[in-house]
Amino acid sequence: MANQSRSGFAILVIAAFVLSACQPATGTLQATVATPAEPSTPLLIASEQPVSPVATASSVQATTVFKSKDPTTLTYYSGTGEPLTLDPIYIFEPRSGAIVQNMYDTLIFYNREHADQFVPQLATEVPSQANGGISADGRTYTFKIRTGVKFHNGDLLTPDDVAFTFQRGLLNGGLGSGQWLLFQPILGVAASPSGNNEITDLISPTGGLGGDQAGLLLADPAKLAAACQTVTGAIVADDAANTVTFHLAQSWGPFLATLANSWGSISDKKWVGANGGWDGDCQTWQKFYHPVTSIDEWDATKQFKTGSGENGTGPYMLDHWTPNQEVVLKAFDSYWRTSPAWPGGPAGAPQLKTIVIKTSPAPFANRVEFFRQGDGDLITEDSPSDLTQLDALVGETCDTSGACIPAANPANPARVYVGLPAVVRSDAFFNFNIDNTDGNEFIGSGQLDGHGVPPDFFNDLHVRRAFNYCFDWAAYIRDALRNEGVQSADVMLPGQIGYSVRDPQYTYDAAKCAAEFQASSLKSTDGQSLWDTGFQLSLVYSVGNSLRQVFSQILSKNISAINPKFVVKSVGLPLETFKTALFGGKIPLPVSGWLEDIHDPHDWLVPWITGVYAQRQSLPSDIEQQLSVLMNQGAGETDPARRATIYAQFNQAYYAAAPAILLAVPFNHHYEQRWVQGYFYNPIYSGYYFYALSKQ
Repeated sequence: MANQSRSGFAILVIAAFVLSACQPATGTLQATVATPAEPSTPLLIASEQPVSPVATASSVQATTVFKSKDPTTLTYYSGTGEPLTLDPIYIFEPRSGAIVQNMYDTLIFYNREHADQFVPQLATEVPSQANGGISADGRTYTFKIRTGVKFHNGDLLTPDDVAFTFQRGLLNGGLGSGQWLLFQPILGVAASPSGNNEITDLISPTGGLGGDQAGLLLADPAKLAAACQTVTGAIVADDAANTVTFHLAQSWGPFLATLANSWGSISDKKWVGANGGWDGDCQTWQKFYHPVTSIDEWDATKQFKTGSGENGTGPYMLDHWTPNQEVVLKAFDSYWRTSPAWPGGPAGAPQLKTIVIKTSPAPFANRVEFFRQGDGDLITEDSPSDLTQLDALVGETCDTSGACIPAANPANPARVYVGLPAVVRSDAFFNFNIDNTDGNEFIGSGQLDGHGVPPDFFNDLHVRRAFNYCFDWAAYIRDALRNEGVQSADVMLPGQIGYSVRDPQYTYDAAKCAAEFQASSLKSTDGQSLWDTGFQLSLVYSVGNSLRQVFSQILSKNISAINPKFVVKSVGLPLETFKTALFGGKIPLPVSGWLEDIHDPHDWLVPWITGVYAQRQSLPSDIEQQLSVLMNQGAGETDPARRATIYAQFNQAYYAAAPAILLAVPFNHHYEQRWVQGYFYNPIYSGYYFYALSKQ
């Protein structure tokens, strides 16, 4: 995905790959040797009661009192670059989401560090079947809307604003935004940012919600109006009852998780229309459809009318945005929240009155010097090599629970949190139909003759299993992730519904690798076995991408050691050459990564089974059909226990089919000055939730 901090090491991993808890032992902090927890004990949670990092840290006897020069202003050296948009309906990446999540509110929000638990925000309660908010068939969700909430310009929030927000998202957002996640549950049609979707059928062959604005403008006006009415009929406001009801086309287990993220931020209907956006008229929506095919083409500085910026209900307002320099937020002192969303959480006006987010591409050494001098409160590294400079400033090390111990020099000014499980992972996908048009140097002769492999080489299950058994995860985690990661047992992430360390998984075993190669049914033209004939194959990586390089080197070394007739080379290519080969289907075993949109198994299963990566690897129809049935059953089920049972079946089937080599989940770091208070780690946040922070 393009989305979601996802700061730190996870961003580095996703940038490298995407082209599209327990208490610490006495005296030590074991944060980099984490074992994935079972779904009943999420990896993100160390105890039932949240532990205050500052309270825990204060138990460490320190000789220095750490106080900020200005406790009302927080400065963050992000290092992640410019946001692309401040309009919530177009959000699909973390730089924008990190800003919007502080200026806008959603109907429901995450329960502190729990990425899969929710608390009311602009809704007064989280809908459930028990409270009558979700129908028995799981297809109707009714939200009770909070009263008395003001937008930043003083307008009062109404249910009509809420309904309009989601109607506008579907009709204007396009598939280059996070709105694509709502198409299937609300409209009952498949959608994907890759463009593989059925949405065009809603309108015309030449355009549609998944097409482009030019196609829409040529479409039949009656069909356009009908499409709009379908959307507005599915999301209905009742101002008298103060509710908004979603009529889903199908039951959808991840629905609440989808609404909680930044693309579910509620906008002011009157303000949007007055500032050049769609006003809700079904006769004109096509004129406001996302005018570009990719969010990357959006002009971030042009938000409606010049200078209008934003108008959310969140705890912060936009003060100014100077491209390639900074985004500055100021506190909304009339913020509606009067009671904490979770025990010990914030309420009332924000304690931090000004947030300065430095987006300048200045060298990291400059940024870390500002941080060292105390002129920055939070900082994100650019690459793993930067960690050494930051670690030299650390006086206190903390884990996911907030438990902290002194570092080598307790007088140092910085605090680091380690072992924070990321919501990003990269895997290696077997190419079942390697392109050999006009030859392909990566598969040699293109035949099983000892000098290459045939294009369908990986259709042999034993070959796929052999490659899995020949991969050394411990070496990969050590060399590629600095020992900061854990092997993936399943496609979904640790802690999510269905994930289990008891699920079968491959481990490095040279003997089993050899046995699988020997069991292969592949034969040369003269009838010899794969083992006796041998083969040649290249594992390709992009030069400068250390993660891909480490993967290819480990696997090529181990397979080549199994049989002298197996010649597997690790080959580096310039990035553009690599991308051309990748998108052309020529790379036999490409490595790609995903940064999740929503903290739910479905967000992982789709790209692996029917989405972008399944398409890129030409996943065979029999494997796709078997796995997609279970995938869709899991998404359509709303009971967590029944979902877990379905996903357990999926995980067994995926392991048996071995369509990929599942690699490892990396761990994040978080660096802050020791006067910062209130930090907790929620992996699905696009960035920092500044409302929860304060400073001494």
